[in-house]
Amino acid sequence: MKAHKRSEKSAILTMSQISVCTAILCVSAWITIPIPIIPVPFTLQALSIILVALLLKPAYALTAQLIYTLLGVIGLPVFSGFKGGIGAVLSPTGGFIIGFILCSFLVSLLKGKTDNILKYILISIFVGIPSMYIPGIVGFMLYTGSDLLYAIVTLTSVFIVVDTVKCIIASLAAAALKKALSKANLEL
Repeated sequence: MKAHKRSEKSAILTMSQISVCTAILCVSAWITIPIPIIPVPFTLQALSIILVALLLKPAYALTAQLIYTLLGVIGLPVFSGFKGGIGAVLSPTGGFIIGFILCSFLVSLLKGKTDNILKYILISIFVGIPSMYIPGIVGFMLYTGSDLLYAIVTLTSVFIVVDTVKCIIASLAAAALKKALSKANLEL
C-alpha cells in the first residue's frame, strides 16, 4: 500500500513538473522583440528550452517540448508572435520548432546526473545552440530558396551572442533551481 501511494505521488509530481515546464515554454515564446531587418524575432525560447532540458530527465524534457509543439500545431497560439497551427511549422522559421525538440532531448541527455554548472554551460552552447540552429537554417533555406551562407548570416549573426548569454543564464538558473528543489525534497 505504501509503495502504491509513493508511486502515485511520484507520478503526480512528474506530471506537474512536465506541465509547469510546458507552460514555461509557452510563455517564453510570447515574449518577443521583433527585428525589422530579419524575419526572426528575439524571444526567451532558447533560454527556457535550455532551462527545461537541464532541469528535467531526458524523457520528461522531450515530453514537455513535444506537448508544447503539439499545442502549437493544433492551433493554440503558443509559438512566437502568438502564432499557432501547422503553418507556423511550415514557415521560414519553422525549422527552429523542430530544432527545439532536438535540443531539448540532447541537452537533457548529455547533461549527466551530477550538477555541474560548467558542463551545463558547455553542453548548452556547443550542443544546444547547434541543435536549434541547424534545423532552423535548413528549414529557412528550403522555404526561401536561400543559399547556406545567406541563411547562416541571416539567422545566426544577430542571435549567436544573445543565445550564448541565454545558455549561461539558463545553466546558472538550472543549478540554483535544482539545489532549491533538492532542499525542498522535490528533486526533478
